[in-house]
Amino acid sequence: MREVTNKDLAILKEALANGIINVEDVQQVLNMKKEEYYLSLHKYDIYEGKDGKWYTYLPDKTQKQGRRKLKRTTKTAIHRAVIDFYKEQEKREQGKELTLRLLYPEWIEWKGAHTRATTSIRRFNCDWKKFYLPYPKIIDKPIVELTVNELDIWAHKLIKQYDMTKTCYYTMTILIRQMLDYAVEQLEIITVNPFRQIKLQKKMLRKPVKKNDESQVFLLDETPKIIEAALADFNNNPMNTAPLTVVLGFLTGLRLGEMAAIKETDIMGNILHVRHMEEEVYDYSDLEHIRLVERAVIDSTKTEAGVREVPLVPLALKVIEAVKVSNQMNGWHDKGFLFLNAGKRMTTRTVKYRISKYCKQCDIMAKSFHKVRKTYISALIDSGININEIRKAVGHTDERTTYGNYCYNRAGKQETTVAFENALVSGNGIADCRIAI
Repeated sequence: MREVTNKDLAILKEALANGIINVEDVQQVLNMKKEEYYLSLHKYDIYEGKDGKWYTYLPDKTQKQGRRKLKRTTKTAIHRAVIDFYKEQEKREQGKELTLRLLYPEWIEWKGAHTRATTSIRRFNCDWKKFYLPYPKIIDKPIVELTVNELDIWAHKLIKQYDMTKTCYYTMTILIRQMLDYAVEQLEIITVNPFRQIKLQKKMLRKPVKKNDESQVFLLDETPKIIEAALADFNNNPMNTAPLTVVLGFLTGLRLGEMAAIKETDIMGNILHVRHMEEEVYDYSDLEHIRLVERAVIDSTKTEAGVREVPLVPLALKVIEAVKVSNQMNGWHDKGFLFLNAGKRMTTRTVKYRISKYCKQCDIMAKSFHKVRKTYISALIDSGININEIRKAVGHTDERTTYGNYCYNRAGKQETTVAFENALVSGNGIADCRIAI
């Protein structure tokens, strides 16, 4: 076959540009040539039987004569069956050398096309480098040769090495589970996912210990200090509304990305409709150097709970009004966003800095904005509000998440000891009890 030259390519490009031929026509011709090639591989006769049906044989090593009979109602149908057989054979041959290392970039591209969250791609890449690259025996072995036993050993070694919890193990194995699913469902180079046949020894997983309350929420004596510091900061410079994000956080329990994406139209009366969030967008075209492109606002929230309604107490409404007045004084407008910085939407970076600043200023253990959200939820639980109402306000789909991950004691140790005494002694009417020794 003659080698295609640059001149040939130039002629083809010109023909396509001038409409002499189109891509669909070219593709159709190529497909026909490919089908002719597959039929040329077939060494058995294709013939019409006396019954009007069409017959041939296909190679089959499982049969005694190394072949099996094929029957179709028409010549076109039997040609199609033969072509499909050799296409499948070709695909399997190509797949024999495919490894997890080779598959990874292709799977990332496929995964990226099926999700909006590029942050998850970034996390996958971190996990790939940490848990997979150090194991060439797994990632460089052809996928068709991977066995349940060797994957089982690899997985349980990682559990021991990193003392994994159930959540950590599940997150780490998303890659191999979904990559092998992709090899089954999209590439069809294997028929079953061997990793999903592993029998996990759950007893090996470390049970997570709930973190100390003091590190997860702002205590009863800490919350007013943080709020007072933020208000003092704003009152000293009313043209900068960043301090008020912290105050509003304690009054709404919004996630960091949600706080940075509030629009004035989201506030109707004394209800805040949470429907947007800031999301980091990454360029992962070069997996060795994934970079942050922008912090964009998307019209959805983190969980499947969807748009939710958060009641706004009078102080929250007062904070929001102060923000609006400040924006008017500055002459700032940016697509209706509430919190602005230098005339543009305020990003999560600015909000993060504020909570860090006030913790340091008040000599309080450094706590993130997410701890403000936990404080809000714990305060609502302490007040006795119905758990279903709390769940809806904070955007949880299951109340077990609210109780299990967001319920903490905001009282200090001394206050808690006094509360125990009041409940067990005074509450039982035995405060005046005397014991003779």
